[in-house]
Amino acid sequence: MQPYSFSSARELFESAREASKDAERIRRQLLAMEARATSLGAGGLGPRVASTPNPQRMADAVGAMVDREAALERRQAEDYDLIDLACEVLYGREQDGAGGLWSLVGWRADALWWHYLGGRTWAEVGRMMGYTPEHACRQAMAALDACDAWGLAATIAGTGSAAD
Repeated sequence: MQPYSFSSARELFESAREASKDAERIRRQLLAMEARATSLGAGGLGPRVASTPNPQRMADAVGAMVDREAALERRQAEDYDLIDLACEVLYGREQDGAGGLWSLVGWRADALWWHYLGGRTWAEVGRMMGYTPEHACRQAMAALDACDAWGLAATIAGTGSAAD
């Protein structure tokens, strides 16, 4: 995972939101590329007489497609690294979910996940959490402010507190 530098937890989650959207776009692009690559295309029964001035055309096209796919996969991996960092802030590094913002502020961490990583509006998040959209948003922003006060490392470890 590459080192990141964010001025605030809000900036981290805004970046993770963009990474989440980008990763999904890349996933769709890669699926479309795979579908085009495996397509047999249309055939015809008529005689074909065609020649190409460049016998390397097909090899060049395949090489360009492979290069594009590799670049997309690298970008997607970078997106997933940032998403993973946001998830560590929310839920900690432990497999059992001990730690992270959730251990400190409860449902507010889930609200942040749904809004920033799940791509939901505050109205949708409020409905899912059983609160008004305004309350869900206000509480989530307060959780981000608390994360800034405690610092990312303490938040990930689940050791932040009002006394820190």
